Amino acid sequence: MLTRIHHPARIPAMSILLCMFFLAATPQNSPKQSEFSTIDGLLKAFYASLGFPEGKGPDWELYRSLFGYSTSPCVRVVGDSVMAMDREGFITFFSGRITRGTLKSFDEKELSRAGEYYGSIAQVFSTYEKRMNLADGGKPVRGINSFSLFFKNNRWWIASVVWQDESAENPIPEKYLKRR
Repeated sequence: MLTRIHHPARIPAMSILLCMFFLAATPQNSPKQSEFSTIDGLLKAFYASLGFPEGKGPDWELYRSLFGYSTSPCVRVVGDSVMAMDREGFITFFSGRITRGTLKSFDEKELSRAGEYYGSIAQVFSTYEKRMNLADGGKPVRGINSFSLFFKNNRWWIASVVWQDESAENPIPEKYLKRR
């Protein structure tokens, strides 16, 4: 019978290496499923995922986890122009602005919310205020995110998001500026 003798110094070293591997493979800031059991939790995570200080970037892992599908539409409306993309296309678009240096930092927060709800579906207008390039004194811009949401597997998911910034020609109606 062959007996293998383990060198005592190798066992702790191997344990440390295995722990380091599993810690690196496990997302440290991954959202808990329960955070998305409410629309409020889902939308807070949406706004948090996009914000970042200069020298950093958005939390794309969190952003991806909010959508039901990689093909979920993300539509930007600017005047008469419509830019339609899916979730991954939006990430490419937004990341491109960061890479080119036109977007150095970003902060967006919800100002108010109005919605219609039926069973496991919801249509939510979330009025936002965003600031870009904060170190340069980024001017606040308001607008509305229109979310189509669905509830599945004990949590809310984004089916689609359409947004439009406020303009002089298209001010946000007062009913969408009321605090919740």
